[in-house]
Amino acid sequence: MPNLTALAAPATCHQLEVSDTDLRVIDHDDLRDMLFHLYMIRAFEVELLRLKDEDLIHGPVHASIGQEAVAAAVAVVLDKQDMVASTHRAHGHFLSKALAYYAPEGHRPGQDGVTPDMQRAIDRTLAEIMGLADGWCGGRGGSMHLYDGTSGNLGSNAIVGGGIPIATGAAWAQRIQETGQVVVSFFGDGAINQGCFHEVANMAALWRVPVLYLVENNLYAVGTCTSESSYVQDLAQRSIGYGFDSLIVDGMDPVGMYVAVRDAVDRMRHEPFPYLIEAKTYRYYHHGGGVSGSAFGYRSKTEEKEWQDQDPISAYPRKLVGLGVITEEDNDRLQQVTQEAVDRAVEQCTAQTGGRRSIPVEKWPSAGSVAEDLRCPDDVFEGAQFLEPEDVASFKDMTYVQAIAAVTLRSMERDARVVVLGEEVANLNGGAYAATRGIKEVYPERLFNTPISETGFVGMGGGLAAVGLRPVVEIMFPDFALMASDQLFNQIGKLRHMYGGQVCFPLILRTRVAMGYGYGGQHSMDPSAFFALFGGWRIVAPSNAFDYVGLFNTAIRFSDPVLIVEHGMLYAEKGQVPADTLDYCCPYGKAKVVRPGTDVTVLTYLTGVRECLQAAEALAEEGIEAEVIDLRTLDYVGMDWQAIGESVRRTGSVLVAEQGPRSLTLGGRIADEIQMRFFDYLDCPVGHVTGVDVPPPVSKVLEEAALPSLEQVKEQIRRGAAHAF
Repeated sequence: MPNLTALAAPATCHQLEVSDTDLRVIDHDDLRDMLFHLYMIRAFEVELLRLKDEDLIHGPVHASIGQEAVAAAVAVVLDKQDMVASTHRAHGHFLSKALAYYAPEGHRPGQDGVTPDMQRAIDRTLAEIMGLADGWCGGRGGSMHLYDGTSGNLGSNAIVGGGIPIATGAAWAQRIQETGQVVVSFFGDGAINQGCFHEVANMAALWRVPVLYLVENNLYAVGTCTSESSYVQDLAQRSIGYGFDSLIVDGMDPVGMYVAVRDAVDRMRHEPFPYLIEAKTYRYYHHGGGVSGSAFGYRSKTEEKEWQDQDPISAYPRKLVGLGVITEEDNDRLQQVTQEAVDRAVEQCTAQTGGRRSIPVEKWPSAGSVAEDLRCPDDVFEGAQFLEPEDVASFKDMTYVQAIAAVTLRSMERDARVVVLGEEVANLNGGAYAATRGIKEVYPERLFNTPISETGFVGMGGGLAAVGLRPVVEIMFPDFALMASDQLFNQIGKLRHMYGGQVCFPLILRTRVAMGYGYGGQHSMDPSAFFALFGGWRIVAPSNAFDYVGLFNTAIRFSDPVLIVEHGMLYAEKGQVPADTLDYCCPYGKAKVVRPGTDVTVLTYLTGVRECLQAAEALAEEGIEAEVIDLRTLDYVGMDWQAIGESVRRTGSVLVAEQGPRSLTLGGRIADEIQMRFFDYLDCPVGHVTGVDVPPPVSKVLEEAALPSLEQVKEQIRRGAAHAF
């Protein structure tokens, strides 16, 4: 018979119970402050539901009525400089953290009322939820996307679980920089089943990240009960498998929440490490709006009544009065203060017309602001040296991959905020392809091997960037970016605009195209056209070592996310870089004419530059002069339409040459734009040479057949020169 030995669990999960003894040792000011936050959240959200019923709020309202004790306790326990990140049900978390931050030291709401700064926080929160210009995000975020970095509100998030990696990354930045601050990541029982949580939970423990995962288990994700979505009903036990402790607490009890959060935060400050609290709580209404969940049939009125009997709005003040912490007059005063503050916010955002409330026209954001803040300003190049090869007196040889490693290391020397992370980047003497060679020997503390968890480490990279670091993230193969698509596009690519331009994501994402290596359809993607679908991303594609150094240095200066597309076939190619500097830039948004011509304009990038040059030189013997342009910048905003237009005016014919499958290439969009901008100068439609529209096969013969050949490129150039597309 085999021997079975029970293994000790790597962490523990406890149930917390508190008594009046625990309440008595809490500072009475903290107890009163929690009551203030309870009343404020409730009054605010009750008014939100009224405004929604009056059709004065566009979009959903996800109220946290019933769950206020969680937000109130966190706001009172945290230091002003600590941070929180929240979910679509964020009003309470956001408002409480903002009020706690903007309240002056020693402020006592029962005596001092709501200060002007606190009132502005309430006004701006309501304005944002109503979509008004005075809101935190200028009305772009609304109810589900609230952001105020000043008060430590890292942003609420409408993607269930989507904000967890960013919050974890922000907490990781505190660990790296040794600030002593912590981050609370709020999420619900539905989000704990999202893979992104499990990816980052593992990394948070690996890197000893001071993040408090606070799960508000209100029993329902819309209408699906946790009994249907999770075999293990005590969700806190999930943390045990990742090696960090957890606690289950009554989320309807402000005292229990206070003790749980206080002890967890104190512990993390002394010894950074993740922790999880599951707050058993209940939302009184349906997922959105002010109708009870029982009206939709997924829970009973009896169940709702049982939870409402535990309402912290009534049970908690009774206890404080009974124990002599406050008087009835104190309680009435706090209710009056909070209701008056909410009423003032409503007055700021609405007007009374004929007995009905309405939104004054001047409160709306201007239509002209709709396209603002998608990207950060470009004025980041003061003192930068821009070079092209013709500007350089002396060179040294360097392969493409050596240029990647050298300029990355140089950026880390210049800027202590630069960190590098990705799979195997600190192993194998420079990663799987030597692109990080030399960094481990100089900056081992800023070079991070990640697990195979693209969603997790990309999202954590976004969190690092959101709080001021400058991560360089490597995705080993572009296809793997699809695993991280929510973090790349819903989060990193969109949030600056959604948060009203208040946050930046200075992140470089490097990835290596592997077409031609026989890796097959799941390792051979060119990601350029896919990333170009999302306007928040800048995209550069260096075709040689010189451009790689210059474009990397340009990318690292931006406060936007930048995709650097590399090609494995270029890695071993020797090139020349300046002999005396790696600090120069190549301009973003400037294509380069690598071969002048008069008969046809050929637009290409990466390995296409080499192939198109070969084709053009061969065709010169036939009397065809093709102008070959290395696009270098591939996103729509950065595309050098001026250079393209000047070339079209000379040639009257354009060919876009790419290597990828036709449906996953840029040419269609480029052709459409050229025909819109330069139609009068075209003598024929825009041509497009691509690979066959299939995933690249593994078989050498089939892969060669799937990719465009030199002869195909030459034939298409001939057709373009003859204006015969």
